[in-house]
Amino acid sequence: MQVKILSKENRTPRMLAQLVKVWESSVKETHHFLSADEIQQIKPDAIAALKSVPTLAVMLDAGDSPVGFMGIAKNQLEMLFIAPGHRGQGIGKQLIQLGITKYGVTQTTVNEQNTQALAFYQHMGFSTIQRFPIDDEGRPYPLLKMALSSTNQ
Repeated sequence: MQVKILSKENRTPRMLAQLVKVWESSVKETHHFLSADEIQQIKPDAIAALKSVPTLAVMLDAGDSPVGFMGIAKNQLEMLFIAPGHRGQGIGKQLIQLGITKYGVTQTTVNEQNTQALAFYQHMGFSTIQRFPIDDEGRPYPLLKMALSSTNQ
């Protein structure tokens, strides 16, 4: 597998469609607190974020199909999604380590109810520094702002 960094200019409609599929399958697998309708309501925001996030790193399989990706803005990990069939293979860890070492990632935000992601970020050295009772769109899904502890940077 290889990581490809996509500039905004080379985020083709085909690649974006593939990334949206990874996003949607990942969300269905890990965000059990969201209904199918809510996922569809959030989807346009995910597409917009994929188009606009400054740094987009995509993990590609041997056939050049995306199996995971992360988006970074400044020192903030904005998104990290791994296709369900590829979870537990070190892809998320590899992407996070790239984000930390090459792009200076020190913070992220996670849905409190996404316990798998929360445990993953804690395992990677992040700690909760702030809790918000609602998400950015005012929905009742608490968010946790996490920061990389200085000993792990």
